[in-house]
Amino acid sequence: MFTTLSPTDIANQALSRIGAQSIVSLTDLSNPSAIVCNNNFQLAFETVARATRWNCLLTTAVLVEVPQTPLPSNGGTPASIPWSPYTSYAANVYLSYGNAIYTTEYAYTSTGSFTNDLTTGALVQADYPDYNAFGGYPDGSSYPSGWPYAFALPDDFILLDTVNQGSNDEVYGNMNSDEYEINGQLIYTNTSTTSIKYVSNNQDTTRWDPLFIDCVTYKLASQISTSLRQDGGKIEQAMLAIYQRALSQAMTKNAGERLPVRFTPVNSSRFVAARWYFING
Repeated sequence: MFTTLSPTDIANQALSRIGAQSIVSLTDLSNPSAIVCNNNFQLAFETVARATRWNCLLTTAVLVEVPQTPLPSNGGTPASIPWSPYTSYAANVYLSYGNAIYTTEYAYTSTGSFTNDLTTGALVQADYPDYNAFGGYPDGSSYPSGWPYAFALPDDFILLDTVNQGSNDEVYGNMNSDEYEINGQLIYTNTSTTSIKYVSNNQDTTRWDPLFIDCVTYKLASQISTSLRQDGGKIEQAMLAIYQRALSQAMTKNAGERLPVRFTPVNSSRFVAARWYFING
């Protein structure tokens, strides 16, 4: 899957595509071809890497949370205590139950049923919910981002693949990751612990697969052709067209190397496990 090509080898592949002479080193400042290749190599790599999910560049990371500053006009979520049956509460006390916060309308002693207390009007849901009504996620309305948690993206981050993919959703064949939003170098989520799978800025060309190198070659060729050939952009357009075709083929291949983990009743059956996998079955 991997190759032994160096950055100079890849640059020479690009030069050959546009009919230019090869170079000895990308750092040869006396060679115009080496200079233009060196100036464009990193951009070509990062453009291609960000174009799609490249399996050869995928890696994972558990992110570090970044504290957020609450909005000054919002006092934040009020301190609350869990609702308990047969307990005396003063008026205007915040009580938590399930995924929300409630206030006591007057001093009262709770019954054995929270629903009964809510129905009689002793409790009213507060304007500062601790969680939203769907999924039990914390509310992020007290922060400018609108999200309860912020995390720093890795230094080698290029393209996000999934967030918290190891959840139960994936087991049942749902490849969608948790909800998120990326702003600058931060990713915002609804979960206090966040892990991601992402395309990394892996500069080791010997870990690039041939399809990725092919795309980088044509992308680099398109970027350097006009400068070296002075043809008004004709070769550049031809190289870009070939690059798009190569990228499409690579995307198909990468997608074919991904098989979602699905729940199978047979494989998960304790009866089958006992019958086939254990000596006392």
